[in-house]
Order: sequence, then C-alpha cells, then structure tokens
Amino acid sequence: MNNTEWKKRFSKKNRPHNSNHGMLDFWKDFWTSDILKMFEDFSNELSTRYGLALTHISYTETYGWKFSFSLSGFVLVKNVHIFDDCFGIDEIIIRNKDDYQKALSYVDSLYTDDFIKDFNEKISIRNKKQVERSKRLAERRKNELNKILETIEPEKLNKFKWSPKVSRNDIKRLYDMNAKFIYNEELVDKVGYTFYARCLQGRDETILYESGKVLCHNCKEICIFPTGGFVVCPCGYAYISREYRTSFNRNSMPSRSATPFFNEFINKWVLAKTYHEKMLAIDYIIHECHLNMISNVKRGFAGLNLIEGTKKQVTALILELAYGDTEAPPDKL
Repeated sequence: MNNTEWKKRFSKKNRPHNSNHGMLDFWKDFWTSDILKMFEDFSNELSTRYGLALTHISYTETYGWKFSFSLSGFVLVKNVHIFDDCFGIDEIIIRNKDDYQKALSYVDSLYTDDFIKDFNEKISIRNKKQVERSKRLAERRKNELNKILETIEPEKLNKFKWSPKVSRNDIKRLYDMNAKFIYNEELVDKVGYTFYARCLQGRDETILYESGKVLCHNCKEICIFPTGGFVVCPCGYAYISREYRTSFNRNSMPSRSATPFFNEFINKWVLAKTYHEKMLAIDYIIHECHLNMISNVKRGFAGLNLIEGTKKQVTALILELAYGDTEAPPDKL
C-alpha cells in the first residue's frame, strides 16, 4: 500500500483541481484502467444509492490529498484515500471485487436512520438560515435600488441589448439549400453574422466585465464600475454590476472562457470572404456544438448559447444536421 507517486504528483502546494468534466479527470493517467474503473463504479454506486458526491478535499501528511463522500455538503464517509495502486475507504483498502463489496456494505452501515434524521435536521436549519439571509439581501438591495432611482430615470437603469441567437429555421434552410447546390449568399451572411455578432459580444463584454468595466448598451461608451458596483454613463443610462452579470447569464451569452471555439469561430468568420469559406466557418461552429453536446456536458451546452430554442429543439437540429435524422447512431453517443 504505497502513496509515494500520489504525494509526489500532488504535493501540499499542488492541490488536485476539479475540471468541467468531473473530479476523476486527474486520475485518468495515474491509475491503471482496472483501478480507475473500480473507483468510478464505486463513486457512481454511492451516487445512485445514497446521492453521495466526492467532495471535501483536504491534505494530511500521511496520506497526502484525501477526499470525502458527502450528501449536500454533510459528510458520510470521512476518509477517501488515494494510493498508487488502489484506494481506501476509511480503514478498508480496495483492490478487488471482494474489497469493493466490503466497502459498499460498510457505507451502507453508515447510512442509518440516525444519519438521515440528523441530515434532515441540519438541512432544515440550513434552509431556514438561507431564507433569512435571502430576506436580508433582498431588503438591502431594495434599499440600494431606491437610492439609485432617486438619481436617475428608471427607464434608463439596466437596459441591456444582447445579440440575438441564430434561428433554427434559418440554419435548416441554409443547409437544405446548400445540399441542393443552391448557394444563397444572403442567407449564409444572415446565419454567419448572427453567430459572429453573438460570439463577439460575448467575448468582448466578458473581457470588459472581468476588468471591472461595462459597455453601455445605449451609446457604446466604456464605463468603469466603482467599488459599489454601480455606474452612470455620460449618456444617462446606468448599470448595476450584479444585474449586468445576471442578465448576461440569463440570456445564455457565450463567455470567452467557456468554450474556446467561440473565439476560434470569430477568427474564421473574419477571414471568410466567399460563400464556401463562410459555409466552412458555419460548419465549424455547428460541428463544435455537436462535439460539445455528445461529450455529455451537464451544464453550459454550447448550442444553447448560440441557437434559439429549447435544449431538446437545439439538440434535434444538431443531430439532424450531423446524421440526417434527429437521432444519432448508438456508437456516436
């Protein structure tokens, strides 16, 4: 039972970070496939049975970085140790199927009526505290807003204009006509420039916001948010920082850091001059949305950042463009 390589790879100053694809990513090149699969299966089993998630990472001199399995932030299994050729659940070392079953039985013994009762009581207390915090926050923001409205016209506060998403119908018509060798210059520009405008606004305004600035959506002046997070543009329009961010997210604007291909499409579209070059650029972003979709991303489905419609509608369109039907071949998903 050795953890030398684990502690060497992830020292005290080198915390294993979660990725957008889950906590198991940094073990994919660490364990053998058998141990990795066993750990994945074990994690999935605890999630299915009890709703447990792998969380609460901490460092110990003996074991290096360790984890816990918890339910909504409340720990059930305190010690999940990582070794070079196995893993441990409290005092149980798991190398084979027998160990695996023993560990499952152990976790089952912890998930008692007393734990559930204690968990429900803690959740109730936490929820009550959250309600009180929300009330205080709402009251504070209401007072702040009233003070702001004393200085500006209400119709000029937080008036955002976001570039529209691309019409599913326009995309479908473009691809149908292209398949028949009908090259509609007007339609390819409409689809491409709508993609471009939305990606560009998402990128540029994210850069500004991350540097403490906002682009006035009325006159295009760049304003600097002061410490209080409220700014009045010289044209008379005003913005609250948190409301800007809320509107950005609510409208599913593409962030420059969320998926790199948004930025790559901007570069491709700027260089596209002919109909075929424009179709290649549009094909690129549709293809990247497809790859993003079949990667089983749980949040931030890129298609919804760019194409109008529900997740089901956008998914159906992308699958139809990729496979000629609304259902992908089994080996593709």
